Amino acid sequence: MSRHFTRRAPKRNEGLSWGRFPTDDGSAATYRLFRRDHRGALHMEARTFFTSADPTYIAKVLRHAKRQLRDRVDEIDLAAMEQAA
Repeated sequence: MSRHFTRRAPKRNEGLSWGRFPTDDGSAATYRLFRRDHRGALHMEARTFFTSADPTYIAKVLRHAKRQLRDRVDEIDLAAMEQAA
């Protein structure tokens, strides 16, 4: 099953932002997850999938990437709070 992935630009909001960027030929799409730390520095995780990939597999991998990104940014924020104390 092949689906058509459209581009989705990241939205500016608190916490997690994400965008979907298909390739020129439409055979794959890259999902980029963004999160800012306490200083406002941007951190990113990216995952690329073929359009024929199972949607449940894509969702599972993106949930894992979201947790990795959250944990990495939280470690940075926690280290900064410990230094400030």
